Amino acid sequence: MKNLLRSILRVGLEGFGFGALLYGAVIAGLHVAYNRLDNVADSGIVYLFFALLYGVWAAMLFGGVAFLGGGFRTLRPRRDGQASSSAYFPGIFLFNLVFWELFFLYGLTYDQVPAFARQGPGRMVFFLLVAALAIAAVVFAASWVVVRTWRWLAQTSRLRSATACLLAVGVVATGLGPLLRDAPARLSSSSPAAHPEWTVRDTGLKVVFVGLDGADWRVLRPMIEDGELPTFERMLESGASADLKTLEDANSAIIWATIFTGVERQRHGVEDFYRIELPGLGGEGLFPVHRVFFNELTKLLAPMGVVRRTLITRYSHRAVPWWEVADQAGLSIGVVDGYLMSFPAYRPKTPGGYFVSYGADAFSSSLAQRGANDLELFLQPPTLFRGLRESLESGGDFVWQANTLGQLLKEQPHPRLLTFYTHEPDSAQHKTWKAYQPERFPGVSAEEIAQRGGVIPQLHRDFDGFLADLRQAVGPETVIVVASDHGHSPTLVHKLYTQHRHGPPGILLMDGGPVRSGLKLTDADVYDLFPTLLYLLGLPVPEDGPGRVLEEALDPTFLERFPVETIPSYDFLDPGLAGSGELGEERNRQELEKLKSLGYI
Repeated sequence: MKNLLRSILRVGLEGFGFGALLYGAVIAGLHVAYNRLDNVADSGIVYLFFALLYGVWAAMLFGGVAFLGGGFRTLRPRRDGQASSSAYFPGIFLFNLVFWELFFLYGLTYDQVPAFARQGPGRMVFFLLVAALAIAAVVFAASWVVVRTWRWLAQTSRLRSATACLLAVGVVATGLGPLLRDAPARLSSSSPAAHPEWTVRDTGLKVVFVGLDGADWRVLRPMIEDGELPTFERMLESGASADLKTLEDANSAIIWATIFTGVERQRHGVEDFYRIELPGLGGEGLFPVHRVFFNELTKLLAPMGVVRRTLITRYSHRAVPWWEVADQAGLSIGVVDGYLMSFPAYRPKTPGGYFVSYGADAFSSSLAQRGANDLELFLQPPTLFRGLRESLESGGDFVWQANTLGQLLKEQPHPRLLTFYTHEPDSAQHKTWKAYQPERFPGVSAEEIAQRGGVIPQLHRDFDGFLADLRQAVGPETVIVVASDHGHSPTLVHKLYTQHRHGPPGILLMDGGPVRSGLKLTDADVYDLFPTLLYLLGLPVPEDGPGRVLEEALDPTFLERFPVETIPSYDFLDPGLAGSGELGEERNRQELEKLKSLGYI
């Protein structure tokens, strides 16, 4: 077997110059550019690693297909290279075909093909077949050009020099990236900005933020119209709402980091759910580039110890979230799960604050294995654990979070800023949309509809009851802001039944205090949540963020009393991190398995 693989690799390497290595070099450049690496050495390591990784993998494919097509004897390279180049064509075509079919069609949703939005699966399947054939025709032509170019290089004895030049250009180009990005900082002679003066005005408001990952008005509004969600209906009538513009080509990890910090992904530094650590690479590792086969390759390489995947945590975020801003301004905070950004638990500086981090439920359930010494990583102050343990272990996502928050609101003083996050309805919609909207999918059985068709509606009825209890607990003058990071759209070409990388809008619902009644906002963005929440609390709005205060949603009298004030940035704040934020190998493995079950990796 080893000899066979060695022979296939040797055969494949004959096409390494303008066959396999071409793709390795190009994809390597994508990884370097995507991760915006900070130094030349890391850029060079990453580039060479991926050039070889993808190059050797493609070479194995080229050689394997060529071997199946004609055997080794027909593949011995002639001096003119003609026999080899012709034999490699099927492998080159197959590699490109799979790559570009996945790139353009995998996860394609009904929203991305508006002409088919109101049609059933038949016309969508027809569109996908036509698109796949068109892509195949273009790939066939492009692969033919690659083979002809390879043949010409082999005939003119320029194959090795072309390969060397390609790698050299890649190394230089990827190495220049960090230098060019650092140029403004090196050219600037100004000293770091001093700690700015900032004051907190007493607006008299308390603010509660409720994050419902993946909530979509297209699910909510029909249920509201049918009278199934009375609390949502009352909040729409007495508050302001909007389709919340989101980020395209981004997943929940990126968007929630943007929401909680108010800055672009380049600044908060999160580009995915996890990082990949490579041997010899400094820093925190790499984020994967979607749809370039890396997920499949890491599954093969991780057991060998070549790479390691680690879930992102608060240590992965470069920007400061709103709860840390409020706490360091002297306002009491409460957090019940802040997604990946909330581990390890932040230790509030202002008396009366509390923090329940992402993963606190799993920690509580596995306390015997994890150990009580890790308690402060999940709860602050740790003394809360004894009273909250039953709530933490009361059920799955949303159940334990809702029960924990309800208990805290009964037993603790209400903080000025309260943040609540749940990964529902995102995970439920990914898994059960087929049964919820069977007219968009072929072959949905009546049994599946009966078993799973009511999961999404029931979950939203649970949200409605939760909001009713929350409003009663915090009072009418507290501003409740409900938001989601994106919506959902059905797809026929994904292991999940919905996708959102093309950016369907999320929801925004504001109610209470100075929020105007019955207002439909026309221009609201995920970037606007950060400055709007800080403004309601009486904090200055940072000038270095792309968002704005949603002033049109607020009573003009309140705006006159408290005009918007600004501050250059909140980058000067203490990140408040201490100790280790490592999940531990077993916990990291469990979280990666959870992401895998949700179709994210």
